Amino acid sequence: MKQRLSTILLLLMMPLLLSAQVYRTQILSPKVMSLQAHLADAWNKAPVIELHSEQQVSISFDEMSHEYLRLAYRIRHCNADWQASSMNELDYLEGFSENDLPEGATSEATTVEYTHYELKLPNDDVRLKLSGNYVVEIFDRDAAEEEAMLLQVCFSVLDRKIGIDAKVSAQTDQAYNDKYQQLSFELQTPMGMIERPDSDIKILIRQNRRCDNQVFGIPPYMTSGNSIRYQHHPSLVFAAGNEYRRFEISSHKMAGMGVDRLFFERPYYHAVLFADVLRNRSYTYDQDQNGRYYIRNREADALQTDYQMVHFSLPVDKPFAQALYLLGDIQQANQQAAQALIYNEENRAYECQLLLKQGQYNYMYALAVSSRNSENESLSLSQTEGDFWPTANEYQIFVYYCPFAGEYDQLIGYQEVVFN
Repeated sequence: MKQRLSTILLLLMMPLLLSAQVYRTQILSPKVMSLQAHLADAWNKAPVIELHSEQQVSISFDEMSHEYLRLAYRIRHCNADWQASSMNELDYLEGFSENDLPEGATSEATTVEYTHYELKLPNDDVRLKLSGNYVVEIFDRDAAEEEAMLLQVCFSVLDRKIGIDAKVSAQTDQAYNDKYQQLSFELQTPMGMIERPDSDIKILIRQNRRCDNQVFGIPPYMTSGNSIRYQHHPSLVFAAGNEYRRFEISSHKMAGMGVDRLFFERPYYHAVLFADVLRNRSYTYDQDQNGRYYIRNREADALQTDYQMVHFSLPVDKPFAQALYLLGDIQQANQQAAQALIYNEENRAYECQLLLKQGQYNYMYALAVSSRNSENESLSLSQTEGDFWPTANEYQIFVYYCPFAGEYDQLIGYQEVVFN
């Protein structure tokens, strides 16, 4: 009887458990690599498109075989906090929420076989009717349920109704020209549109598109007429970090930037990076891409772009008390990149090996710490990369609006501001 009651309670709670899931862009299967999501025809732009425009989100990835698979995708609408919203599909989609993925293209003359898939949204099969956040789930129709889900991608649709005037300064409430950068911004709204800014407006801020140290739900500092200001709040002060490290693996024959040596050992070509050093004592400018990676092969076309086993090494005299991770979109290039690095006692260094597609990559080393908002694990660069005020960071500001009795969080403003 107790077992039956437990089962019934679990079934009743399932919708609540599912709705509590916070979505983020990530690979969910070891069969998938090189996941990228961006504004179509602009690889370095965030996946944010204007509602009812010609803009599209481009999603691409490799499935690591030449097998024929029946892949499909479904689209869900999300709240400002990236949990699934309660909206009916008929309200936010025109077409079907679940569709077949376009057929992939198989690799040619590569040591590692893969099938490359691309999806652009919206398309002829599905169009988006509302602004806000969306998640795309891509899955294998024929796989067992526990293995079917391959990846999920988050993107946003903007219905611009306000202006955003934002700036970043190294003269912060914490210190002047030291380890921090402080964001301040003003929303310029139509007169009378927003009656209760404290409850009707939700703000999400990201630094270099990172989710671990994002800020959500800060209150306005001042409201005057059609102006809403956000400033002098502790959550608007960010650790400045450092420029991303870079390397290039675009050839089997020639060592690229940051590569010490190349060799072949079946079944892979290997690229051993120069041993890294801790950078927490001084700042050096470098023109990085703030965590992105770009696929390219200097000697072949796209489907002949191969994979190489890349060796990372960070020598330190003794292991850190916290777990050490790689930071950047490299985590979307290989699922294993999201795992903690292993400390090699014999070599007295943190090490890892990742199978990566040829191209240019940004990365940093970060230590796990408690989050700014105490809800999730965050990452700190202070001991590994350092925090320096001149660092050229990007800040993404998302402004959501849901009036009293509103049904969903509208994305009415988006701005990216750069400190350099």
